[in-house]
Amino acid sequence: MGRVLLCVGRYAKKPYFVDKIYVNVYAVEELCYCLMQDTFLLDAELKDPELIRWLAEECGLTELSDRLKKMLDEDCSAGDFAGEIMRYTGYGSEEEIKRAEERMKSGAGLTPVEKKKLRADYFLDSHKYMAALKLYDILAQELPDADTGMRAKVYHDRGVAYAGMFRFEDAAESFRQAYELDGAEESGVQYLAACRMWMGETDYIRFLSEHNIDYQLSLKVEQLLENTFKEFEGTEENRMLFTLKVCREEGNPVSYYDEIERITGALKEHYREITAE
Repeated sequence: MGRVLLCVGRYAKKPYFVDKIYVNVYAVEELCYCLMQDTFLLDAELKDPELIRWLAEECGLTELSDRLKKMLDEDCSAGDFAGEIMRYTGYGSEEEIKRAEERMKSGAGLTPVEKKKLRADYFLDSHKYMAALKLYDILAQELPDADTGMRAKVYHDRGVAYAGMFRFEDAAESFRQAYELDGAEESGVQYLAACRMWMGETDYIRFLSEHNIDYQLSLKVEQLLENTFKEFEGTEENRMLFTLKVCREEGNPVSYYDEIERITGALKEHYREITAE
């Protein structure tokens, strides 16, 4: 069950329109949700006298409104302005609020495209792969062809998101696009690694020979896979699989199938989380 929030102030009859993210909010908690989720798209325009008026007149939050007026007069940053609203409302932990403030401050002065990329990267780092993919796809459409550096970064990171969802064929295509744009070794290695994951071994070998792939890159991929397998050997997951293997071999089907069901259930739930929009 999620954390229960007590509402602060009242539900507005007239909404406040957050122009940057094109959404109406009817309560200060809804505003705080936007501040948390869409930090990278918000900037100095958040310090809006109309927002201060709305909080006082529509939500009945005169004390908060007075605090924000004073901060506006002192020319505070957009991050501090947003932080004051979230702290007053009690929305999020202090750590979450500080992260939101820092994200807003880091986005100051960036172009809309740069802000969108920053937000997509945030989703990627948070393992919210579907949300990240949507933004990377938009960026791929919006970026001019001449901006090869940014396009290469977008394609590479889109490949990482696809790989996180085990969509290795799609990941390979994105890494290939990135590699062809800037020739970065990392994109080249990830391109071949993604191909290695979705192709059969025979098909992969044929693919290497038919496409004149850099031999050194293919060696790096094999070394990467070897290191990954070695690291996995010492993990709790590997020990758990070994225990399951013993249960099956010793004819203990109840423990085996109960544990298999538990593991697959957890994996399914995790996959739903990373593919949620």
